[in-house]
Amino acid sequence: MIKDNSTHTPGFSINISNLTDILEELDDGIVIINAQAVIVYYNKAMARIDDMDPKDVIGKKISDVYKSTQEQSPTMLCIHQQKPVLKFNRFYLTQYGRAISAMQNVFPLFNGSEFTGVVNFTREYSSIEREMGATSRASMPKKRRQADKGIFRDIIGNTPEFYQAIRTARMAAASPSSVMIYGESGTGKELFAKALHNASSWSDRPFVAVNCSAIPETLLEGILFGTVKGSFTDARDKPGLFEDANGGTLFLDELNSMPLGLQAKLLRAIQENKIRRVGSSKEIDVNLKLLSSLNMDPDQAMSKEALRRDLYYRLAVVYIAIPPLRRRSSDIPALIGHFIQTCNTRLNRNVRSVSPYVLEIFISYPWPGNVRELAHVIEGAMNMVDEKKEFIEVTDLPVNFLDALKRTVSTPSEETQQAYGGHAPSPPSFVPGSETAGMTLFELQDQYEKSILCRLLEKYRGNANRAAKELGISRQLIYHKIKKHTLRREDFKSVS
Repeated sequence: MIKDNSTHTPGFSINISNLTDILEELDDGIVIINAQAVIVYYNKAMARIDDMDPKDVIGKKISDVYKSTQEQSPTMLCIHQQKPVLKFNRFYLTQYGRAISAMQNVFPLFNGSEFTGVVNFTREYSSIEREMGATSRASMPKKRRQADKGIFRDIIGNTPEFYQAIRTARMAAASPSSVMIYGESGTGKELFAKALHNASSWSDRPFVAVNCSAIPETLLEGILFGTVKGSFTDARDKPGLFEDANGGTLFLDELNSMPLGLQAKLLRAIQENKIRRVGSSKEIDVNLKLLSSLNMDPDQAMSKEALRRDLYYRLAVVYIAIPPLRRRSSDIPALIGHFIQTCNTRLNRNVRSVSPYVLEIFISYPWPGNVRELAHVIEGAMNMVDEKKEFIEVTDLPVNFLDALKRTVSTPSEETQQAYGGHAPSPPSFVPGSETAGMTLFELQDQYEKSILCRLLEKYRGNANRAAKELGISRQLIYHKIKKHTLRREDFKSVS
């Protein structure tokens, strides 16, 4: 336990018992861990979040209470590095299997130059969402409400490639330069765009978004630049989206769907910071930040003449590539936790997580619809799960998802089909069985990750660089994972 003593300096004193009394009243969960990774303080809010009694936690090693590796634990990372770990988006399991989706900030503690431990501040995403919803809607102008749900803390993921996309977006938010976002459908391009706007110094100005593929070519020019009365039948004096977004942000989603002729007019408007309404000779000055997105690779879009090369160079001053979900499978547990928690609130459920078998299916599945598809599958399952159930099973998954899954994996055994009511596809490679009973989500994920590494190292006879290229990760990351799983590349060089 924390000792009840006092420290005194001239004109200032702290009584530790008074300090802990204050910590008990905070809404954030607070845990203090000593240098030996033993929990020495655990407040009421943390007990509520974890659904555990403080007397069952204090005095135990953190690894005995929370089932996660050092990589997944910001607390252990802080102990190891003795540096702050900030805004860490985390999905974790307690020793009793409770699934938590939260943001954590962890700070090192020192007595002079001696490292004595860390303090962890935890806030559940449900609490963050309630607070953001209560404050933003009451204070924001109407024109900005369409962007009020987009903040960088809403963007879940810690894989290196995805983290780099977030880092680039954060840095670009302060600049008036144009930003182009590339990502497959469902990767979160509009969420990135809203977060960019809301992190900028003009966040109180309008955020206007338009999907270029959703509007007929004959109408898109007038919608963008506005019209004057008499320019065509039934035309009225009406401002376009450039004028609506003036002083703020305009987001052109799926720009590669815009006709090339209109792209030329867009380029001129960007170069001169002036627009003309359709049918007018009068120029209107505009000053805004222009965001755009593509749902195909820019080089492919230009080679197919879906994107003008000169417009690409003008709009991609800052370029952000969002990786598809199949290349960031280690983020899937955190996304599952976030979507389940959101659905629990909306649907009045008390689901903790998915079963180990469903987790393995989700990690194995290629997710052509990316994060959006995962969110819809979770919501569909939450509508089917029994009110008393705490875990989503295979039989709860939407039929259309199971049909899509059958087209991507091999046929399951008859025993497995019977065990899951005839709806159990068999994921490739590693499949949880009796030997994985009682394993946590992260332990299952680690085992699956190891199986993938072994398969690829065997395929490429120990060549880690080729394996990294197939996985879409850096050389540094794959060498780190090889070391993490205590694999030896030499053992795969002689495999026939």
